[in-house]
Amino acid sequence: MADRLSSLLLTTSYVRPDMRQIMIAGFGGTLAIGLLGMMAHFSGSALLMAPLGATAVLVFGLPDSPLSGPRHVMGGHALSMSIGLLCLFIVSFVAPGGGALPLTLAAGAGTGLAIAAMLATWTVHPPAGANPLLLMFSSAGFADAAFLIALPGIAGAFLLYLIAALLRRAEAPSNR
Repeated sequence: MADRLSSLLLTTSYVRPDMRQIMIAGFGGTLAIGLLGMMAHFSGSALLMAPLGATAVLVFGLPDSPLSGPRHVMGGHALSMSIGLLCLFIVSFVAPGGGALPLTLAAGAGTGLAIAAMLATWTVHPPAGANPLLLMFSSAGFADAAFLIALPGIAGAFLLYLIAALLRRAEAPSNR
């Protein structure tokens, strides 16, 4: 029993990339998140949010994964933000004044609906599953959530992917 548990916890099919790829991924994540953070600071918008940190792991650390492609990164974030906004809009009518329970139920519904919608539309991007949670627990009203969190978050996903694509193009073997 202990051997089986140990085997389940300690074995992996993940193949570690070479040191060059590890350094490029680390540099890319540093550059992209740093640039988004600076842009967010100077613009006063929420271009940088926690789900984008997980997106950076995918687009820089696992760039060949299907989940790191533009359809998945931008489509997944846009779709899940839209669903999160819809759930926030509904809960604001069903339970005006909010409260922890309605927001918690809406967060669950938003996350589940986002998962189903991403699967149905071929836009699965695991970090985007956190977007409905981010919207529900932001303490923002619908309009603020839409314009101060969702739209900048989608723009942040686009910029993060753009930086990753440009860096990947710059380090391609044909450019050495």
